[in-house]
This record gives sequence, structure tokens and C-alpha cells, in this order.
Amino acid sequence: MTKRWFHFIDDGISTFALFAIILLTGTNVFSRYVLNKPLPWVEEIAIGLFVWLVFIGISSAMKRDSHIGVDYFVQKLPKPLRILSITIRAIAIYYVLFYVFVYLGFTFTAQASSKVTPILGISYQVINIAIPIGGLFTAIYFTRAFIRSIQIELGKEGGS
Repeated sequence: MTKRWFHFIDDGISTFALFAIILLTGTNVFSRYVLNKPLPWVEEIAIGLFVWLVFIGISSAMKRDSHIGVDYFVQKLPKPLRILSITIRAIAIYYVLFYVFVYLGFTFTAQASSKVTPILGISYQVINIAIPIGGLFTAIYFTRAFIRSIQIELGKEGGS
């Protein structure tokens, strides 16, 4: 049960963020151009939700192996070099995930403790925390994909 809940949390957050952005932006367009009374707070919420959509959506795409990758030349390598290439790629991705997203994301979030949005006064920590959370979710799904790709490579016979 917990695994199923965890598996869908990033999808739920991303779907909610996208739906809310569309709804709020559409409402603001109607309010601005039809009623001549724009809602100034909508932009703040939409920007915050967009940050959550992007950084949590990264993990959702990783879960489905939907990120773009060109592995034509890697697949032409002999088996030992393919495994080495996959491992080097994984090290680079882990660096980005853990140093850039998680470590720098938490640092960025901590530094935003006194920064608030101008209209609603929402702390930027609420917005910025999506960066390390998305990095952690993505690392979990990438680890699963990395293990699966190594298992597939080890199961292949010879090189192509």
C-alpha cells in the first residue's frame, strides 16, 4: 500500500499543479479582459505551482523512462564498454541529482527563509522545496532504471 501511494505522489502533485495553473490562468484572463478586474495574486500562485510542476514532473517522467536519450552509439559498443558507458552516465546523473538538485536545492530553500511573495506573503521556501523533493524522487526512480538497465546488459550475450 505504501509503495503504491509513493508511486503516485509525484503524478498527483504534477497533475494538481498543471490543473491549477490552467484553471487560475484562465480565470485571470477572463477576469482581466472581460471584467476589467485582474487578480494580481494569481500570478504568484501560478509561478509557484509551475516550479512544483517542473521539478516534481521530472521524477514523473523518470519513472516512465520518458526523458530523451540518444543511445545509438552506446548500443553499438561491445558489452563491457556499454556497461562502462551506462555507469559513467549514471555517475553524472547522480551528481546532478544529489549535488545540484538536493544539496543546492536545500541550500537555496534555506536561504529563502526571509523572502516572501509580494502580494500573498507566501514564503519562497514553500516554492523552492520542490527542487530537492523532485531531486530525491527522481533519484529513486533513476536508481530503479539504472539497476534494470545493468541487469539487461548483463543478461545480453556478446556485443553488437
